Amino acid sequence: MRRAIIGLAALCVLAALIGCSDEQPVLSRVYGRVIYELDPSDGSCAETLGVFLVASDPDGMEDLAAFYVINDDAELFWKVDSDSWINASAEGEPWIGATSLVMPDETPLPAGEYRVVLQSVSGDTVESTLTIPERTASALTAQYPTSSVEEGAIKVGNAPSDCEIWTYGKDGRYVSSFPLTGKAKQLSVPTVAGSSPGLANGFTYRVYTWDEKGGYATLCGPYKSSDTAK
Repeated sequence: MRRAIIGLAALCVLAALIGCSDEQPVLSRVYGRVIYELDPSDGSCAETLGVFLVASDPDGMEDLAAFYVINDDAELFWKVDSDSWINASAEGEPWIGATSLVMPDETPLPAGEYRVVLQSVSGDTVESTLTIPERTASALTAQYPTSSVEEGAIKVGNAPSDCEIWTYGKDGRYVSSFPLTGKAKQLSVPTVAGSSPGLANGFTYRVYTWDEKGGYATLCGPYKSSDTAK
């Protein structure tokens, strides 16, 4: 009887493990934008693709292994592993993503449909699509915001009505973002520093904007939290 119970228990555990391995990851939402990045220290600019996903897995986020971005028409392929993607939170939802996908020959990213495939550790996948529009400007001709730190505040100029401050710790890893709205676009440095232990001892930041009509985003920086006007 005891042997039968042990055998039954083993079968239950095995069934549970098999059940977990058969669970597909969940891809609730996906978006992608072409990002024109500007380094204010030397004026250099580059074009990248930013892709972010609202993703989860029945077995936990640690069961997500990678996601792939694929343009079949242009024969393009990128893989982003879990140890290299950005973890972020927006509108109460957890996001994962990357902002540094680039063309192999640094040519402009083609407009059109891209497939996004999310993969779990066990190899199960789920797929969605996103569309990259034609842009009205290139990285060289785009309009970029300006920023400086003055009197303990981050100030942003030449930006659309809404923009964001993306913050990074001393190790260069993304920590969080802060929306800026209205005409007076500024943010207290102490407010940012006090929002996370990773920012308390100094941080860098970038300014993110989205040009709806132009079909592209801009990301300018990095700026230091102790900078003077540039």
